[in-house]
Amino acid sequence: MRPFVAPENPMRLVGGTGSSKEPRLPPGYTLEHSDPDVLFLLCPQGTAVARFSAQGAAPEAIEREARKHRRERNRSA
Repeated sequence: MRPFVAPENPMRLVGGTGSSKEPRLPPGYTLEHSDPDVLFLLCPQGTAVARFSAQGAAPEAIEREARKHRRERNRSA
């Protein structure tokens, strides 16, 4: 299976150790569960900014990617 990469917005697959805790995301960020194997982190504009394994994504890794994207977005604004 080829990794998913949106042509206009390449993103990397982020793994983790997994946890039952739900990630605490910055305002406007959401997780899309449309694929049973992959979670997509969406920014407030609806653009996918990262993807995670649905089987082993650690909430901390998801939170870290969301905060990193938010910082970079705010820095360039």
